[in-house]
Amino acid sequence: MQRNNTGTRRRRDKKAKPVGADGSTASKDTDDMTLWQVFGNHPLVTVSKYIFLPYALYLSYFYLQLQHPEYLSKATGGIIQLRPAVGISDLRQLLIVGSPSTGTVQMQTTLQTTLRLEIGHETIDTAWNWVRDGTVSWFHGIRFLTDPTHKDKERLAKSFSAICDAGEDHMNMGFHPAAYREPVNKCSYRDKWSDCWRKECYLALIKEWGCATDGAPDCEINFATTLHQVRNPMRSLESLVVKFCIGGLQGSVADSFLIYASALFPSHNFYEDSCIEAAGHFLVQYQNTMIEARKRGEIAGFYRIEDVSACNVAALAGLLDPNTTVYKPNSVYIANICDENNADSPARHVVERRENKVNADIVRLGWKDLRGGAHGSMKKTGDTQLEKLIRALFKALGYDESLELEEAPYVDPISHDDL
Repeated sequence: MQRNNTGTRRRRDKKAKPVGADGSTASKDTDDMTLWQVFGNHPLVTVSKYIFLPYALYLSYFYLQLQHPEYLSKATGGIIQLRPAVGISDLRQLLIVGSPSTGTVQMQTTLQTTLRLEIGHETIDTAWNWVRDGTVSWFHGIRFLTDPTHKDKERLAKSFSAICDAGEDHMNMGFHPAAYREPVNKCSYRDKWSDCWRKECYLALIKEWGCATDGAPDCEINFATTLHQVRNPMRSLESLVVKFCIGGLQGSVADSFLIYASALFPSHNFYEDSCIEAAGHFLVQYQNTMIEARKRGEIAGFYRIEDVSACNVAALAGLLDPNTTVYKPNSVYIANICDENNADSPARHVVERRENKVNADIVRLGWKDLRGGAHGSMKKTGDTQLEKLIRALFKALGYDESLELEEAPYVDPISHDDL
C-alpha cells in the first residue's frame, strides 16, 4: 500500500516535457537558454528581421548614394567612384516650369528614361530623391511671382496662410515642403501632414516665393538654366476642367484649386467664376507670369511640348556643351545619344503624350464655351473677356487660334445623366 502511494506520487511528480512547434520534444527549458537565445527568439526581434532590417538597408542605400558617396569610395580604396552629392546650395542643371496640364509629368519621364537624367517632378530634395540634375514643376513657378511681393507682407502672409493652413486638403496640388529639403524641424516622414510640416510649409514658401525676381532675397536652391514648357492653351484648359471641375462643366470648382489659385494670384476673385472661368483665368495668369519672367531674363527660354524632343530640351538646357553642363559626364553621353547620326535614338523623337493623360477626349471646348452665360457663368451672356485672354495667349505662345472650334460638338460626359 505504501509502495502504491509512493508510486502514484512519483507518477504525479513527473512533468510532461514541452513540445516544440514541429511536434518534437523541446530539448531544454527557457531557464536553460542563454540570454542571446532568449533575445533572438523574441517576436519583436523576429519581426525586425523582416521589416526594420530591410528598411534600414533601404535608408542606407540612399544615404550612401545621395548624401555621402565619398564613404564608399574611401571604403573601396577608390575602386568605386560614385557621383558627388548635391547639397542645398549646390547648383543644379535644369528647372522646367509649366502650368498644370501642360505635360510636366510626361517631360520628366522622357528626360529620365531617354537621357538618363536625374530629373524629378515637383521635388528638389537631393538628400532622398534622384533629382541632382533638376526638376519639372508647376509649383516652382512661384519663384517668379511678383504679386504679392515680399514688400507687401500682409498680403503675402495671407497667401502663405491659405496654403499652409489648409492641411491635407491641398495634398493633390503637387506641393509638400518635404519635396524641398530635409525638414529643419525634424518632422516625421511617416506623417502626411502635421503642425511640424505646417511650419516647414511656411519656411519653404518664404524662401521660394518670388526669390528669382529683381529685388527679392536670393533663392536658396539654384539652377543653371530655367525653361518654360507650354502646351496648346485650349488643350490645357480642357485638362484642368477634367481635373478640377466637380460634377462636370457646370459643376463646382475643387476647393484645393481655389485655395492655390487665390493664393498665387490674389488680384483675381476666382470664387466668383464658373469652373471653366476659374481654370481659364488661372491658366492665363500663370502663363503670363512666366512670359514676363522670360522678358526680364529670369527664364532662359520656352518650348512647345508638341514640337520638341528630349534632345531639343537638352540643347536648350546647355547639356550638349561641356562648358555649360553642371555635371560634366552628362554632356558626354547625352551628346552621343543626341548625335544626328543616331537617328533611331528615342531621345531624338518628338515627346509622345503617354503619361498622366487625364483628358482622353472626355471634354472638348470651343470658343463659345468660354463666353459669359455658358456652363454656369454668372457673367453677361456673350461676355468675351476670357475668350480674348485665351486668344492672346495663343498668339504669345505661337499657337494658331484659327484651328480651334467655334463650338465643340461634344457632349460633356463627366456631367452626362447616363454616367
